[in-house]
Amino acid sequence: MSDAAERQLARRRNLVFILALGASLLILLISTNSLAGVPQRVGLSILSFFQKGFDAVGNFASGTLTSVSELRDLRARYRELVGRMEEYQNLERSLTDLKRENERLRSQLGYLDEARYRAASARIIAKDPGNLYSTFVIDKGMRDGLRKNLPVVAYQDGSEGLVGRVLEVGKSSSIISPIFDSSAHISARLDRTRYEGLVSGGGSPDVPLTMRYIKKRAKDEIQYGDLVVTSGFQSLYPRDVIIGRVTRILSADYQTSLDIDVEPVLDFARLEYVFVVFPEAGTED
Repeated sequence: MSDAAERQLARRRNLVFILALGASLLILLISTNSLAGVPQRVGLSILSFFQKGFDAVGNFASGTLTSVSELRDLRARYRELVGRMEEYQNLERSLTDLKRENERLRSQLGYLDEARYRAASARIIAKDPGNLYSTFVIDKGMRDGLRKNLPVVAYQDGSEGLVGRVLEVGKSSSIISPIFDSSAHISARLDRTRYEGLVSGGGSPDVPLTMRYIKKRAKDEIQYGDLVVTSGFQSLYPRDVIIGRVTRILSADYQTSLDIDVEPVLDFARLEYVFVVFPEAGTED
């Protein structure tokens, strides 16, 4: 080989070596930069994961606290609304009670305007609910002009009925003895047939009232349900006030008169208001 050829081959080898060396340096540089970024990327990924977790936990906690606060507010508003509803219901019940009370009072006042005699209205303020056959107390007394033995009537379901008489009088209240008390004796008559007799209190729920001394010939004329009214003869009570209705007729062979069981026309369990009747002028004795 000539010297020129050897020098050309040497130059080619040097060029290849330089190119190979440059390529190696370039590859090494690229590889080193890639490895140097790995820890940073890993760290950023881990940090991002925890940041996302903390953010989710924070959002959950914040949402929970907000929900609890809203739930507390809703409960408070619910209790407030329930309280208002109860108030409205109480007002509605009170209004209904007032309407009923007004209707009862209007009925009583209407009766008082049309009454055949002078009377004072009174309200029952005390009675024994377990014993309807005992005395009861009204809210009128001596300062209202009441005195012993004045008759007492009531207006119920469109009918006037006899209640009893004033037993004791206080300054602002009085005790009333009902007609079915065993001490009650009322001059009476059968409203339809006009036969007379004497109504006495039985003092018990089985036989509250009994009408005695009715002539036996009246037996065929008396019917169940006939009204028994006051006769007004030599009696404390005004005339033609309804006492009750006939429920049974008793005719014993050894008796010269009839006995009649009478049911009071008034439902004493529902009595709230009564009227104390004053005698007409000239009849006070």
